[in-house]
Amino acid sequence: MTYDGRGLRFGTVAEQYDLYRPPPPREVEAIFGDLRGSAVLEVGAGTGKWTRLLLELGATVTVVEPDDDMRTVLVRRSPEAHTLKGVAEDLPVDDASFDAALVSSAWHWFEQPAAINEMARVLRDGGALFVLWNGFSRDVPWLDELTALRERPDDVHKRPRGWGVGFDAESDFEGESDIEVNWTWTRTIDEVVSLFGTYSGAIIRGDDDRRAMERAVRERLETLATDGAVEIPMTVRGTVAHRRARS
Repeated sequence: MTYDGRGLRFGTVAEQYDLYRPPPPREVEAIFGDLRGSAVLEVGAGTGKWTRLLLELGATVTVVEPDDDMRTVLVRRSPEAHTLKGVAEDLPVDDASFDAALVSSAWHWFEQPAAINEMARVLRDGGALFVLWNGFSRDVPWLDELTALRERPDDVHKRPRGWGVGFDAESDFEGESDIEVNWTWTRTIDEVVSLFGTYSGAIIRGDDDRRAMERAVRERLETLATDGAVEIPMTVRGTVAHRRARS
């Protein structure tokens, strides 16, 4: 997880990230199925927004998170999780030691094929890999306009956010299926402005540039809000696949 260190700068806004990033909607519980007693690895867990759901579903959770500040928040919020410092490309866990692995809104920061090879190494035969993104719905014109404000037009280092993972015929994974869960998130204008401050495109800006972005977001939201709140169409999308049996 390198990419000029950009993926490791979220810790500078760790508390804000935990407060304002979207949580997983309850509708995604059906994606995971029965996790009671399952050993689940979450990679790139941030402050643990999804960790909390996994724990609520009865999983025994091990977290690998590279950023010290993000991990500090996660430990405070989810002390029952086993938390490790590490990266997706070199996971500090044993071979074939997990029933499932989750990556939420972090896959695009990983270097491939190292990360996918590590997922295959640590999962037991038949273990599930969940690669999910939880974000603004696409093909909603006003949301597309709003989303464009979070990136600098001249940012050559921005990394595209994905909506799924493809596996070739030689992959250690099989049976992949695409996931799509639509939900609605009600936020105040202030909450959405604060949310925008947690995106990498905002974190790398100078103070003046970031304040200008926040003003633009606020002005756009004021034309959309009802009683100071905005109904935001959200989507959880991604891919679920299973580890092939080792020969």
